[in-house]
Amino acid sequence: MNRTTIVSVVIALASLGAAIVAMPTKVEPKAYEDTGDLLFPGFSDPSLATSLEVVRWDEAQARLVSFKVEQKAGRWVIPSHNDYPADGTERMGKAAASFIDVRRDIVRSDRVEDHAAFGVEDPDKADGAGRGQRVTIKDLGGAVLVDVIVGKDVEEKQGYRYVRFPGQKRVYAVKVKVEISTEFTDWIERDLLRIDSDSVVRLVSDSYRVDEAQAKVVDRDPLAFELRAPMVDPSATPEWEVVEGTLPAGKVVDPSKVKAVISAIDRLNIVGVRPRPAQLTLNALQSKGFFVNPDGRRLFGNEGEVRAVAKDGVVYVLYFGEITLDTGLALTAGGAEEGAAAVNPEAGEQKANRYMFVDVAYDAEADQQPKPEDGSEPAGSARARSLQARFDQWFYVISDDSFKQIRKTKDELLKDAPAP
Repeated sequence: MNRTTIVSVVIALASLGAAIVAMPTKVEPKAYEDTGDLLFPGFSDPSLATSLEVVRWDEAQARLVSFKVEQKAGRWVIPSHNDYPADGTERMGKAAASFIDVRRDIVRSDRVEDHAAFGVEDPDKADGAGRGQRVTIKDLGGAVLVDVIVGKDVEEKQGYRYVRFPGQKRVYAVKVKVEISTEFTDWIERDLLRIDSDSVVRLVSDSYRVDEAQAKVVDRDPLAFELRAPMVDPSATPEWEVVEGTLPAGKVVDPSKVKAVISAIDRLNIVGVRPRPAQLTLNALQSKGFFVNPDGRRLFGNEGEVRAVAKDGVVYVLYFGEITLDTGLALTAGGAEEGAAAVNPEAGEQKANRYMFVDVAYDAEADQQPKPEDGSEPAGSARARSLQARFDQWFYVISDDSFKQIRKTKDELLKDAPAP
């Protein structure tokens, strides 16, 4: 074998060796000293959890997002939303229970270079892909019960996720079902108004507008409906009748449309909140599309109002204000990012939501419930006070769909009269 041949063989063997090294190999999971141990051995009671924070990277908005729920003075609140009340007892219990009895089943890697592939990079990492979701749960004293970065699903093992402790290299595959939402609307009470559609006996729809240039209310044409038994048969099922306002010729009430508006009020869900100052100012009101008459006794929304009166005399008034094009945290909480319009990438257009002002009062004459014989406060009056104390603190943001379902013009609540 001459020198040229020997060199060729050496080069060939070297190339073969490099190819073998470069080939992907399946690394068998190793048994480490902590395999099978509890992920959080000191955490076994979900009721101890009084604080939950989730930090993640939002790809759509290209920014870090933090969502926190905690217990303050015995009630659940959302700090990022000015301590708006959270319906947190059940949700927090589920979130905390997700990490109880979870074991370190499989060690997948001790290499920092693998973190991105498993999706367990720190969410606040300056650049690069593979950011995970960091979950931190604490008890009443501030002691950490859970602190972990949750990554991608394990493809070959259903129900498993990659996880890593912050500040550590090791990545585990663990069987865990993380039931944690970071959506504001998932953590708040669904029944905002606490009104039962079956209890509504009067509805007033007034779809006026406020002409800001002329500083006056235009197109006022309120129509009031009441649920009444027919005059010919007081024992018959009550029907909706127009009791105030002018009916156009050839038109009558469309009961199905009236019921639809009341049902939409009952189902009303909010998409955001803004703190309402204790001392309301004209600027605070007008910035959200609400105005008062010169003597300051009458409030108007620039897109009308709706009144609903319940059997117990509780009167709800919903004023509809200006639109907002905010998205993300700016939509749900306002603050520094408020006013930054965003475009819906799927629809290719800006998505509008609307400010709403809620007022509640008690009307003794509308109260159909038996009066307390001992002279105590009627239940409707007490309920109205409780509701008003709640609504006095907030401006609300509702979806455009909810607005359109509730705010109706006169024509939309009527139908053609039957032929004689």
